[in-house]
Amino acid sequence: MKWFDSLANTITNSLWQASCPLCKRPSDRILCKDCDRQIAAYQSPDFLQKDYPITPEIPLYSWGIYDGALKRAIAACKYDNHPEIMEAIAEKIADTWKRSANTKTPSLKKISVIPIPLHANKLKSRGFNQAELMARRFCDLTAMTCKPQLLRRDKDTKAQMQTKSKQEREENLSKAFTVPLNQQSKPQDVILFDDIYTTGATIREAIATLAANNIKVKGVIVLARPQFKS
Repeated sequence: MKWFDSLANTITNSLWQASCPLCKRPSDRILCKDCDRQIAAYQSPDFLQKDYPITPEIPLYSWGIYDGALKRAIAACKYDNHPEIMEAIAEKIADTWKRSANTKTPSLKKISVIPIPLHANKLKSRGFNQAELMARRFCDLTAMTCKPQLLRRDKDTKAQMQTKSKQEREENLSKAFTVPLNQQSKPQDVILFDDIYTTGATIREAIATLAANNIKVKGVIVLARPQFKS
């Protein structure tokens, strides 16, 4: 009855095997090979975004292009309650970071990472901060230190994509962040970490808040940004 034993094992394995959060097919990893391959197809040709630095002194690193399978994966994480997707993709970002020649300067080796925070209301509603999930996993794999406590979002802003003008975006984020009093200590250098970079208004407001508290941003890492047309 070897065929019966084999069938029983197959059924048991399929019952206990985890499913891919994107396609629901059985997978021995967080993402199945097919979905993982589709997401990888949207990796940016260049990790360092030479055409779009935050400032001349602050480089922007983006792992992917905000479109297609990667865009759907981000939405599934945030709105379908699949935080594990961000942990899987954070491993890709960490691997790209470690292989990038632009990230091997001595000044970046002992730097802390700050994920862009969510407001308490949104964090309670969603249950997790996707930027912090990625930042923590990224730091685990790069031996960097994750310091989410250094920045707090006090203003319950609406999504930047819902704003209609530059002025509205700036007003939406004005005084959105603070550095808690118990974190205002000696000057230090950090890297900001977020999921999506669009206009950069959120990042710039965070940089300004940190700078006012002697915390200097040396770079920004994001999962994805739109592919702007020249």
